[in-house]
Amino acid sequence: MGVAFYAMRLAPEGECGVVVKILRPWFVAQWGKTAELIVQKEAVALGRLNERVPPTPFVVRLIDTGAVALRSRGVEVRVPWLVVEYVHGGIEGTTLSQRVVHAIRTTGHAFDAQRGANLVEALGQGLSTVHEVGVIHRDIKPDNVLCCGFGSDEIFKIADFGVARPVGVAATFGGFIVGTLGYAAPELATMDAKAVGAWSDVFSMAGVIYYVLTGAEYFDVKSPSEALMAALSNQRRSIRESPWLAPELRANAEACKAIDYALACGTSGKTELRPMRADALAMMIAPWLRSEIPRLSIVNKRRAHLEESEDTTQLLAWTWTPLRYPGTFGKVIRDVAWDGDGKCMAATNAGLAFWDGSHWKDVAHDGIADPTSIRFVRRVGPGQWLVGGDEATFALYSSEGPREVRRFSGGNIRYELLSGNIDDLAVLVGTAPNQPPTLCCLTAKRWLKPLPVPDAASISKLARVADSKWMLVGRARDGGAYAAIYRPLDWSLERIDTPLVRAFLACDGEDTANTAVGVGASGAVVWVYPSGIRHEFVEGKPDLSSVSIDASSRGWCASAGRIWMHHRTAHATGMSAPPIGRWDIMWADDSWTAPIVALFTEPGLVVGMTADGGIIEGRTAAAGRPSNRAPTDSMLRRAGRGL
Repeated sequence: MGVAFYAMRLAPEGECGVVVKILRPWFVAQWGKTAELIVQKEAVALGRLNERVPPTPFVVRLIDTGAVALRSRGVEVRVPWLVVEYVHGGIEGTTLSQRVVHAIRTTGHAFDAQRGANLVEALGQGLSTVHEVGVIHRDIKPDNVLCCGFGSDEIFKIADFGVARPVGVAATFGGFIVGTLGYAAPELATMDAKAVGAWSDVFSMAGVIYYVLTGAEYFDVKSPSEALMAALSNQRRSIRESPWLAPELRANAEACKAIDYALACGTSGKTELRPMRADALAMMIAPWLRSEIPRLSIVNKRRAHLEESEDTTQLLAWTWTPLRYPGTFGKVIRDVAWDGDGKCMAATNAGLAFWDGSHWKDVAHDGIADPTSIRFVRRVGPGQWLVGGDEATFALYSSEGPREVRRFSGGNIRYELLSGNIDDLAVLVGTAPNQPPTLCCLTAKRWLKPLPVPDAASISKLARVADSKWMLVGRARDGGAYAAIYRPLDWSLERIDTPLVRAFLACDGEDTANTAVGVGASGAVVWVYPSGIRHEFVEGKPDLSSVSIDASSRGWCASAGRIWMHHRTAHATGMSAPPIGRWDIMWADDSWTAPIVALFTEPGLVVGMTADGGIIEGRTAAAGRPSNRAPTDSMLRRAGRGL
């Protein structure tokens, strides 16, 4: 009944790629006001979610809506349309179906326990948020969950509200049953509006969870009658029946039984036996998945595959788009923390601001006496940021607003930087008048003995390299560059040899790969690997102001009006030596005079943010992009035979 297009949204402050969803004219001509309702209620539902800043990351964001006059079969009709965010899925796939198939092909099994827990919690929070604004989705399935990011930055977004309905409205559309076989709750086949509620989406959510963990359908049905009989039956499949269940989860019999029970409850034919809330089902399952120890080998295996694929995709032409023109923000960026979908929270000279992909939004500062005292912001999870600054004051921000404002006794020190987790192990850089920078470590919410850095005049950035290892860069007291490795649990600081330049300004680390890179003045670059250090220079020796390592372990760096990519000649994953390569310029525009202070990088996607809030985005068409078709059982069987 509709069609979707990729399009560019043009505005005075910038441009951005979006998805335009529009109904087909013949459908509007046939169904009239009922057809318009389809778009209107989706716009209303998503619009309510946009009122929260930051918005939930687990539901696609509405950008615009309207109607256009067209002629269909000799009749003029007003065809409604809406614009939603474009989700960059990348090499691993945009839909959940694609990512599960990709996982089976590259790792030999479906989602591992930790990745599954991320998905379960995202669906629970996303659906609960949708239900809170009075909407039932009614078509939750793997193809309607969009994905972006990698590893701990992976985000799952609920999409396609085309058959959604407000609570209390009849379940069918035009007399036809809605939903997808194997995922639709049995009550969706009735005309009783009161029978359909949040519990109907819980039924579908349970089916999606089974698919994510096993790569197989929970209900293997081929007709509506079979689906109804299967849903009303007391028989349910176990996750251990699938050959694609992750090995560490299969070995935990207790967890498997608990998950089987939760899925059976979630898909009960009797609605009164199901959890009434999506987040309640998530709480029944996620802790069992979290109980499994994360396997670094799985992440590295996926990373190696990304690295091999990137060798092809980086050869394709890049397209660069100004999402936000320089000078149109009116504030100065101090620090930026990106979410896995390219949105970010920023600390500015006037407090916090949120970039939602097309607009800058003001953020509430409840509980923070002086917003201008905020020095840093860090992502702690999807849609969650930790902000802090003077007098060791921290606050956790999410779509629910600021909460958990904490104040630690840290002495007369102003904290400029933070990296890590304040509930586990975190490193902060503190400054005090007439004192050298000080490294302060919080472990289990307790301060360790501070470590002064007497040979550093200033520290500009720090990045986690491994579980208890950080890289820090800045300017030395002797006037040159400063870089060092800090091990807080050993209370040790090891200075790194650097090129003879004025200062190092930025660094980034990949803790699962034990890798870091720092950049600075005169084009200087230093790579840190488990067994060595490599120095490089970017051609032209520009002053480099930001750097990033993407999910394929590729390096990116930037300065004012310039972005470079590290074109490696050898793979980095699993290598003990730093990669050999050169820095190729990917984008240049001399009209962008402010330095780029933050980079968001994913394979095939780069976003750079300037100190004055300008934002430039680069994309490339991914070679070998997964098909948009939903994976069939035969596809999964072929995937299994190929392992």
